[in-house]
Amino acid sequence: MTPGSGRIDALVAEIGSTTTVVSAFDGLAHHPETMPCLLGQGFAATSVAQGDVGLGIDAARAMLEAKLGPLAPDITVATSSAAGGLRMTVHGLTQKMTAMAAREAALGAGAVVRYQTAGKLRDADLREIEAVCPNLVLLAGGVEGGDAEVALFNARRLTELVVRPVVVYAGNSVAAGEVRTLLESAGFRVRVTRNVYPAVDELDILPARLVIHDAFEEHIIHAPGMERIGEWVTGRILPTPGAVLIAAELLSDVEGDLVVVDVGGATTDVHSVTDGSPEIAVMALDPQPHAKRTVEGDLGTFVSAATVAELLPAEQRPDPLPSALPVTPEDIAAASLLAVTATVTGMHRHAGALTHLYTPTGRKTVARGRDLTACRVVVGTGGALTRLPDGEGMLRAAIGDHAERLLPPVDARIALDRDYVFACCGALSAHFSAEAVVALMRRSMGE
Repeated sequence: MTPGSGRIDALVAEIGSTTTVVSAFDGLAHHPETMPCLLGQGFAATSVAQGDVGLGIDAARAMLEAKLGPLAPDITVATSSAAGGLRMTVHGLTQKMTAMAAREAALGAGAVVRYQTAGKLRDADLREIEAVCPNLVLLAGGVEGGDAEVALFNARRLTELVVRPVVVYAGNSVAAGEVRTLLESAGFRVRVTRNVYPAVDELDILPARLVIHDAFEEHIIHAPGMERIGEWVTGRILPTPGAVLIAAELLSDVEGDLVVVDVGGATTDVHSVTDGSPEIAVMALDPQPHAKRTVEGDLGTFVSAATVAELLPAEQRPDPLPSALPVTPEDIAAASLLAVTATVTGMHRHAGALTHLYTPTGRKTVARGRDLTACRVVVGTGGALTRLPDGEGMLRAAIGDHAERLLPPVDARIALDRDYVFACCGALSAHFSAEAVVALMRRSMGE
């Protein structure tokens, strides 16, 4: 920060469902006198419910500037999981192929997938889509040169919806033109991108992730209570989970295969960047993306606390459940118990496992799902793991030798995003060098 001027490289607003954080960064643009650093953070209650997200942003910035003085950032960017986050439905041809690939693209972009179908849409599916009222619909189906009829059929069915979400088409390119014409003539906004499943056992989900980010940015500016966000930012607006996955991908270029776990009040997100180990790859049955995110909507320390408590033996369940911001020793102990349970359960759900098939030639061992055995770094981010006591211990409990589950090894390095900057770094990566944003993350991890 230039003395007396308040000039800094960037401000980032992370707008959560309950809390808005505004963070100030400098040294990202390779100023000779500075290194990339977090200057400070301000916090306030998210104000979407009051009809104006700007109120929370202004309050958080005021808190920040009370500590640092007036700030003049070169850019301002934002991530958001407020206003319901990014609600999506995904629809493909087959459950384990195109529908699975579409789901991977949506989750990797930071969406909450509320409904998924395979095959032709039925009346009950349309009713479910309308009940979800998604911001985006991801329509896929057919490998390149393969089936196109199901995607066309489903596009026709979508025109019967009362709601008009943005539709991203990521299926067989043969049908792309006709799908666009059908939907646009019915009043839908349509984005076309590359096929998420171009060939059997081949995923190509990054183009769809980028298109979903663009569509989200367009949506969030018009979401109730979020209209003023466009006045505050000069750069991108990303879904917060999507920004965390971008950050994890950048970090993996330096640290190698890794897992990032984010335990929040409502959900637990697990992000992994890995192709797995060669030993497991020869046994794998399911194609997996290089970067993957899973979201567990029933695992959190506040909104879904009661569901997490049900996973514990009756005598261990905390009573009462913790508050949103635990302060008392009893509240902190209860939140910590729920956080470690969510961490372990979320990691185990994210990981695949070895299983056995019985064939005419005898038993065969195969690998299903995500192989994390090559991940030598496990990082915790988000409020629970970075603010409650012993976040490292919670992560340690989730790895190691657990029967045949494909978890990170017991000697994996454990670290915490102590400065709470991973989502910020994902957003900043569109404006500054990978070297600069990775330096911020490694500093937050204590390196």
